[in-house]
Amino acid sequence: MFFARSLRPGVDGPETRVLAAADPARGWVDVRRAERARHEAAGADPEAAARIAAAITPASMAAAIAGGEAFLAAARAAIESGPEEAAVADPDLAGALDPAAYRDFMIFEEHFSFAYKRLGQPVPDVLYELPVSYQGNPASFIGPGEEVPWPAYSRRLDYEVELGIVIGRGGADLAPETAADHIFGFTILNDFSARDIQFREMEGRLGPCKGKHFACGVGPWIATPDEIDWRGGLRMRARVNGETTCDADSAEAIWGLDEVVAWASQGERLVPGTLLGSGTCNGGSTIEIGRELAPGDEVELEIEGLGILRNRLGQPAEDGWSPPHRRRPAVD
Repeated sequence: MFFARSLRPGVDGPETRVLAAADPARGWVDVRRAERARHEAAGADPEAAARIAAAITPASMAAAIAGGEAFLAAARAAIESGPEEAAVADPDLAGALDPAAYRDFMIFEEHFSFAYKRLGQPVPDVLYELPVSYQGNPASFIGPGEEVPWPAYSRRLDYEVELGIVIGRGGADLAPETAADHIFGFTILNDFSARDIQFREMEGRLGPCKGKHFACGVGPWIATPDEIDWRGGLRMRARVNGETTCDADSAEAIWGLDEVVAWASQGERLVPGTLLGSGTCNGGSTIEIGRELAPGDEVELEIEGLGILRNRLGQPAEDGWSPPHRRRPAVD
């Protein structure tokens, strides 16, 4: 199955609805509307049917995923026998996922070794010893067609072509052999980066913060694992203003996606709706091709079986506060 979210007019403004499809090219079904009709047909009062449907299929995709089999059963029923009024032919797609938590990894060697090799430095052993990651900002996500905010503290934005892993069933201390049982699906992730501030703040040897937390793109949909060849490899491409700038494959990663899930779960519990990013694929950002983006540029990411995620860069913000520098203590 495939899942997405759409915006539709509501009494108090746009409402977000969860959609399901057997094939996105053949149209979508509003799962909540189909579920409400199913309960009404079974004899439920219309108001009660609406309450049940909203509980099983909330506006939040992460919350819906947490519903487990009840949500999946409603989605299957909507696709197989949903009423005509539940069909959505041309939805206004929102972000496919509002993640409950977000963590991004680095598992593509050509990408994570690029900067070290350019500076003539050895690649740290730790990058070959475990999948390294940082914690991202779940509140920063935008969907297809939304403008990318350009923060005032940056002059160089970048895209990153990534495969997003969506956790379905929670769990801790997972093994790679069982990690796949906890994957709900996969989506396209664009982990936008403010490269200039990112490089500066990472000199402090913590993770990136302002260099990452302003925007992440996700969507246009989530595909369940049975719909794509995620173990064999997926073609990953990027285009800027229609020009192809990256053409890679997820099979080039040095860590398996099941290993990424297993390592993320060690010593902590992954909750449903968590998003794990693969990290940038080989050649999947502008720093590797010597190109810089400009305001107004349109960035398209395409991953086999997952559609096309398209966003346009906004204008740099004019106002913003930056910390005044502190005096370094004198050395005796």
